[in-house]
Amino acid sequence: MREIKVLLIICFAVFVTKTRAQRNITKERFDSAYNEIVAMLEDEKPLSIKRSVYLSEWAYLDGCLDYEQDFCVPLSKGAQYMRRLIAANNWDKYQTAKQIAICTFFFQPVSGNNYTVFSYDFSKEYPDGDWHHQLVSRTLKTHTGQCHSLPWTFKLFAEELGAKAYIAHAPRHCFIMYKDEDNLFPEDWVNVEVTAQQYQPTWVIKEHFEIKDSAIMARTYLSPLSDKETVACQLSDLAFAYYNKFSRYDEFTLKCATKSLAYYRSNPTAITIKYKSLETVLLKHLESNGHLRDSFTDDIDCQFAQCLDELKATYWTEETEELKKKWNMSEEDINNIKKNIKYIK
Repeated sequence: MREIKVLLIICFAVFVTKTRAQRNITKERFDSAYNEIVAMLEDEKPLSIKRSVYLSEWAYLDGCLDYEQDFCVPLSKGAQYMRRLIAANNWDKYQTAKQIAICTFFFQPVSGNNYTVFSYDFSKEYPDGDWHHQLVSRTLKTHTGQCHSLPWTFKLFAEELGAKAYIAHAPRHCFIMYKDEDNLFPEDWVNVEVTAQQYQPTWVIKEHFEIKDSAIMARTYLSPLSDKETVACQLSDLAFAYYNKFSRYDEFTLKCATKSLAYYRSNPTAITIKYKSLETVLLKHLESNGHLRDSFTDDIDCQFAQCLDELKATYWTEETEELKKKWNMSEEDINNIKKNIKYIK
């Protein structure tokens, strides 16, 4: 009996050691991803949205992602097909030929996408809210995604093709914007709602997401992001991936959010991550110093106040239960929208 107990203790110790080692390796991947993305932002490495997206997902998937095969190859093949599509249809006469080609590639069944359009993912492979739904690498494989992965996949094809198309935000949502250089639409900017495969007028997005004009002026919503701002968003995504991996905010998520905000200030998501990370750091410090106020807690209080001021300055749309119900559209809702709003052809 004593020998069995000893054996169980040894097995448990080995298990704990192995688990800790695996967690340390995972954390090292997140640190490596952070360092490389920061190097891009600080102009120490070439800026690559494709590479920054890969790094966030690579860290989250425990390194089980290949940059060449999972990102470079499908994006390169898609871009090559789109160039042939432009030539075959004589779209060179349009300044927005590349944007038209990407929309066709995404929304029409053609040989280049194996006759499978990019559509909203209603599968139950993962629970609602699981970060796997956000993965661009998954969308590249399945041609399905959600309001994050679909527009980001569109953006990567745009980067590969050299098309001027930009990530833009709405509350809890992303879409694509590009300049209507051919005057094919009634507005100066085309809003591509990738999840529903359509063009949406600005007033529709403002009304549906209850976006204030001040939020547009602050470049929080309905504003095309520069490539550097887009890469900065990947740092907040990296923090969110870390949270989903370890179920906590900490010093790592704090440094991700802080650095992200240095290059893209009007990001409510990054500000929220920073605030929640500060809360965790503060509680950890209070537990170690006997819950006493000191210079460290004073500094955290100042950062809390700064976060609240920065969040207020974004004029963000605060999420309510009523708005959640409004924004969480069913498959039937999306199909109804497709029937009533102009498609991109």
